[in-house]
Amino acid sequence: MKAKRILALLLALCLIVTAFAACGDSEDGSSATSGGGTSEATSGGDGDDAEPSDVSTGPDDTSELYEFTVYYNYTGWSKVWGEDATSQYISDKFNIDIDWTAPDSDPMAKLNLMVSSNDLPEVIVMDRGPDLNKIAAGGYLVDLEPLMYEGCSFAEDVPEETREMLKIDGTLYGIPNWPRKAATGGNYQWIINTSAYEAVGEPVLDSLDALHEYATAVKEANLTSYSGQSVFPFWCTNTDNGYYVWWPFYRSLGGRLPVDTYFTQDDGVIQYGLENELVVEALRIANQWYREGLFTAEVFTDTADQFLEKLTNARPALLWYDFSQDDTNNFRRIVREQTNNETSYEVLGTEAMQPDVMMFPPAEGVEITYGDEAGTVGWNVNCITTTAENPQRIFDVFTWMLTKEGSIHIMYGPEGGLWEGLDENGNPNLVKPQSEMTSDELDAAGAWFWTQPAHSDNIDLTKYAVNEKEEPENKNWVVDIQAHLCTYDEENPRIGQKFITDENTGLTDTVDPQSDLGVSRQTILDQSKAQWPKIIMAASDEEFDQLVADMLQFAKDNNVDEICASYQGRHDSNIEVQGFSAYDPEYDVYKLNG
Repeated sequence: MKAKRILALLLALCLIVTAFAACGDSEDGSSATSGGGTSEATSGGDGDDAEPSDVSTGPDDTSELYEFTVYYNYTGWSKVWGEDATSQYISDKFNIDIDWTAPDSDPMAKLNLMVSSNDLPEVIVMDRGPDLNKIAAGGYLVDLEPLMYEGCSFAEDVPEETREMLKIDGTLYGIPNWPRKAATGGNYQWIINTSAYEAVGEPVLDSLDALHEYATAVKEANLTSYSGQSVFPFWCTNTDNGYYVWWPFYRSLGGRLPVDTYFTQDDGVIQYGLENELVVEALRIANQWYREGLFTAEVFTDTADQFLEKLTNARPALLWYDFSQDDTNNFRRIVREQTNNETSYEVLGTEAMQPDVMMFPPAEGVEITYGDEAGTVGWNVNCITTTAENPQRIFDVFTWMLTKEGSIHIMYGPEGGLWEGLDENGNPNLVKPQSEMTSDELDAAGAWFWTQPAHSDNIDLTKYAVNEKEEPENKNWVVDIQAHLCTYDEENPRIGQKFITDENTGLTDTVDPQSDLGVSRQTILDQSKAQWPKIIMAASDEEFDQLVADMLQFAKDNNVDEICASYQGRHDSNIEVQGFSAYDPEYDVYKLNG
């Protein structure tokens, strides 16, 4: 099949598995609120120390239409509120209408103009960090805790510890997107091309050395894929900064999730990566693989389309990739369809591919390889501004968006479309398997993911549950493996599993990008992006060592120690708030002791 035809098929089959969450029932009430975000009620509240006049008594009256604006401080979002079934449903349910806007370019420039001209929308969706902190300090945002009322589901879906992490100078201004209470979801994993694997004798891939031997055997076998193209021994997510090339080796060496691309946290110490022996060793291994011809420089230059073309043609024998991406389900399906199931992709360490093997096969002498960490605070926040005429109305909508009911509607749309009724566990009865739902169907139903408040636990656990009800041949492969990855392993509770922790939350927020230190940080990041691929492609050990030394000195000359100290302070503070370190050997990861 021609590449263009394959890519077209990929797009046609593309599924949106993890959708977006929206949230909680509004009841008639009498608590009108001021533009400053505090209710005029005289009683109620969630037990905080607020004065009675500042505490909500419940959700607001929805009898009158309420219109408000939402500014999405990112590019690349083209959906229009009210054109899909879910946004229509939410509008009708809460008697609201949202004027949704997003910038064509330079989001922060537009937001800064809004602030300077005192022309703010009622809601801003943006990253946490220094820019948000400045807007909060300017008095432009509403304190959200007074809007919480007794019995409010917001307190359950965004528990106290999470709210504390989100606060700016002691005040909660942001409603998190994708908060978590459990380590749900799946991310980067080793994925094996089954035909290549069978061609070299199906070796046991239980160590980093075994992965290397497998890749070497593939190279020596000079394999071709079903499409007649050469097979790559190793490939990974397309990247121009080398990040995804060294990262898998770093994990096998016992490293944890980097905290800022080129900065790491190991044993509680924040370091620039090239100060970390594990990172340097991971880069050295990547360099070894490159010099042995196990991957090529194309890994640094591939566009997304070029990368997907390689995957749909089954060219990688060993793939490091964010398997939770919807594309994964579909490039696997395409390969299976084109080969009559003679070729597939399978995640290492799962039932179909060596279930007794660690998901991150360790290097020699390494006892623990860590899974991903899952923060409770989400990725960004929705903030209500002081221009809102009725903050309580907006808060009530967002509160519903964090509930399971809201999650169901955002994932699958209102009842009567992709689902009919709920089962005994409160999960939707889908009219067809989610493995057969197209992106067009899900987009028409809702799919306001990554924008409005959503609860990851509700989304992930619901999709796991509905997928589990399907016959094996109808299950969505990605969802099925995600659920497997999040299942507690009694025999091996730590290795390869995900952690729930906030200790690395907000480290980069400590450095103002406009400050001298912020300029230094960006200078280091820019130079690292340019130099780390050169380190990986060094022609000799001597060149490798020199490039590492030069880049490390460059970082030292640009105040990297001060940057790390700033990160360290926030890291230590997070552990104090959280009450534990997830990487402490004594930490009860799965709360086995109650």
